[in-house]
Amino acid sequence: MKFDMESKRLTFTKLNERDWDLFRSIHTNPGLMQHIRTLRSEEAIRNAFEKELDPWSLESSHWLTWIIREKTSSKQVGLISICSCKRAKRIAEVGFILLEAYQGKGYATEAVKCVIKFAVDAFSFERFIAVCSEEHLASRRVLEKVGMMLDEIVPENTEINGRLVNDCFYSLEIAVKN
Repeated sequence: MKFDMESKRLTFTKLNERDWDLFRSIHTNPGLMQHIRTLRSEEAIRNAFEKELDPWSLESSHWLTWIIREKTSSKQVGLISICSCKRAKRIAEVGFILLEAYQGKGYATEAVKCVIKFAVDAFSFERFIAVCSEEHLASRRVLEKVGMMLDEIVPENTEINGRLVNDCFYSLEIAVKN
């Protein structure tokens, strides 16, 4: 299956071996990770990267990750991923992270919309979920702009850098076409 896609301003290519530097730079950047997770060791990051290089299908337990690039410059913008959480119910989790230079341009919203459309068309997903820390206002705005609804805020649900943070759980139901 071909996983490459594009939107108005962006292209998306499935993560491959040549993308290690971007993956590593994102996962070792304290500013980018402050609302996501405690920084991991280089070995743990490498293991996660290599797992995401594996072939992906609905039965996969790992993320399907794309590199986001600007169409006009071909510069790397960030990463976006989906993961099948409840295959029988066609539910996928979506996650994204953009480099600081590309935040605030509407790229995250555009990317999430594109990936959701792809996942519905290619895999018939009917529901999407996303989780982010309550403090991560920019991510929350993106999720709301793409039509996700806040389902629940779970207090002190995730530990990031020794501090428990509240998590926001979002979802989006897709109308099934008959």
